[in-house]
Amino acid sequence: MLSTYRVSRTIPQRLNWQAAFFSKAKYSTKDASEQPLIHRLNVQIGKIVQVERHPEAEHLYVEKVDLGEVTEENTPVTRTIVSGLVKYMGINDMLNKQVLVVGNMKPSKFRGILSQGMLLAASKGDMVELLEPASGSVVGERVQVDGLDELATPDAVLKPKQKVMEQVAQDLLTSEQCVATWKGMPLKTSAGWVRCKSIQNGNIS
Repeated sequence: MLSTYRVSRTIPQRLNWQAAFFSKAKYSTKDASEQPLIHRLNVQIGKIVQVERHPEAEHLYVEKVDLGEVTEENTPVTRTIVSGLVKYMGINDMLNKQVLVVGNMKPSKFRGILSQGMLLAASKGDMVELLEPASGSVVGERVQVDGLDELATPDAVLKPKQKVMEQVAQDLLTSEQCVATWKGMPLKTSAGWVRCKSIQNGNIS
């Protein structure tokens, strides 16, 4: 059974899968319900520290991703994320890479393994590439939109029936320069714009 995170003054309440986790990221105090839907997403910088094939599904990887979270005793913890990327990239293409993670997806099981987030990738035709933050981005920081004020406090957990991620994804695209954008505005971290390697005018999900 899922229990809840204890609440810090600077972070929204979240679900906890194993222990009391705390994020080092800081969030705006603005109300996301009064803003465009992208404010409700908590897209963070993560680092993939382990990748394995799913024991029950040939097309799935199981990743351990560092989002800068710690337990109540300040012990670092990672998230488990299941991704259908086997067809598109090898383990070495992912290991130790910084990535973008939707950190407030409702946890769901994939062939018996609980996935605690979603990696964002660009796609076009048969090509799929993970989004990559600018060099120097900080693990755990929240991705912002260049052209908007600081994003409001995200939902603690997105409700699947509201299809927030699906609606936001309709306006997530890569540009001619392979920059990740929302409604034409670049996604950014403290170090610069988010990009993919080579997919132009691709979808992001």
